Amino acid sequence: MDKIRYYSNFLMIAVYLGLGLLFFFTDIASNTFPTYRKELGVTMLVYSIVRSGLMIRKYRKEREDER
Repeated sequence: MDKIRYYSNFLMIAVYLGLGLLFFFTDIASNTFPTYRKELGVTMLVYSIVRSGLMIRKYRKEREDER
């Protein structure tokens, strides 16, 4: 069960990173989100970075606790 959670965290980080890059650098879905596209892209990029940092910290703590 832990491996599923571990890999789903990576999947969600990749999704947020991908969406952030799409909103920040392309015009995809510009009709749906006509304003604040750059801000939304930056927010998703920052969230993916924060989430990956928290996941790495948790993974390292779990590895230290196993020793």
